Amino acid sequence: ESWIASARKQMDEASFSRLSLFEVFPSQSLLAITADASGKAVLTPMIWGYPGSGGKLIINARSETAAHSRFFAGSSRCLIGVCGYYEWSQSPRRKYYFTSSETPVYLAALYKQFEDGLRMVILTEDAVLAQAEIHDRQPVMFDKEHCAFWCRNGDYQTALTYSMQERLIRPV
Repeated sequence: ESWIASARKQMDEASFSRLSLFEVFPSQSLLAITADASGKAVLTPMIWGYPGSGGKLIINARSETAAHSRFFAGSSRCLIGVCGYYEWSQSPRRKYYFTSSETPVYLAALYKQFEDGLRMVILTEDAVLAQAEIHDRQPVMFDKEHCAFWCRNGDYQTALTYSMQERLIRPV
């Protein structure tokens, strides 16, 4: 709620009205957390997804390879503050909600400037524990204590080791 109030003060009404503030889908605008030159957190509107070839929208990046991929070259790091996220199982097809006992949590993301504005992709890693039974990938997710390290552009691989592995899961 405080992020929404802060964004409302910082943005004009037309820009604010384009934000998806709750359940967000690819190609929609959302609030991302970036760091300014002094390291202070800044709320920044972005569109979810990098434009790919043939009009395809790239919404996720494999954390294992994104740092070395030419496609993601020039990207900076950001965070997406969430209470949780959704995944679909394949068989039977069912929607699940993933969260943590600690909220909000922060999804690791990359962003860069495109012709139509800032765009971001969410970093993923191999799913583990119970979530691996529902989907083979999971977002890289940080608690409040470790999210600042990600935005400071410290060592990429070390930052990824702080990803929260245990998640609470419930069918929707």
